[in-house]
Amino acid sequence: MIVSLGKINIFLPDATTSYFFITEDLAGILKVEKNYDALKQFRKILRNEIEKDLYKRIDFSQDSSEVVIRTTNAFTILKIAVIINGLINETISEVEITEAEHKLLSHKRPKKQKWNVGDIFLLNLRDDTYAFGQVLRKSYGSPVCGLFNLNTETIPTVAKISNHPFISVLTLLSSSLDKGDWKVVGNIDIKINIDEIPWQHSGLGVAGSMSYSDGTLLELANAYYGLMPWNVYYKEDYFDEILLSPFKRPNIAKVLSRIEREHYRNEKNWN
Repeated sequence: MIVSLGKINIFLPDATTSYFFITEDLAGILKVEKNYDALKQFRKILRNEIEKDLYKRIDFSQDSSEVVIRTTNAFTILKIAVIINGLINETISEVEITEAEHKLLSHKRPKKQKWNVGDIFLLNLRDDTYAFGQVLRKSYGSPVCGLFNLNTETIPTVAKISNHPFISVLTLLSSSLDKGDWKVVGNIDIKINIDEIPWQHSGLGVAGSMSYSDGTLLELANAYYGLMPWNVYYKEDYFDEILLSPFKRPNIAKVLSRIEREHYRNEKNWN
């Protein structure tokens, strides 16, 4: 959820984030080499423009590519957006500011979706079809999820969904479930045993266990059904490595040539 003001996007609190935030490459804006130095300059600017008590409630972080500015105060984040627009000589009208202010103040943070072991959820794919997953267990609060070998245009019953085998099982971040991006459609008994899952993906907390962003499961589903390229990550066989035996790379997988892959990664700024 985003409110735009001029050239600046303000991200709104959601089910997993309790604050407003802005991410920008301040080094480019302030014409310095590093965001570390840009942030020091920007903090000086804010101290001159924002009341002391409100400034103390702003949180900052930075890396080589961007600065993140966070606050729970709608007026403060609006003021920061106005200031950044000024730094890039972007003209914004009082009407635009008033409209943005109304959106920020009227925003209601959504509640987390409740999810439990056994829940079956939807993944919306790039062609507006569905894939389906199930929460198999919780590992220190994180869901261990299985991706069913099923892709449909409509939503079957959970009983029909659960009759399909899993093509992958991964320990994931919970944000897509928490936000409701992966809508829970029902709950049913789990039909896979823990010993059928590779130990590093089982969520048992043993040394060498692996966890993934929730986007990994969605991207695997899109790639498995030929909706995005298969071999575009740093490791070309990344998706192959997270398939559950006996599943292999499908025939419909879109495998890019070396030149196509390099072009794709350059467009995504991944190289």
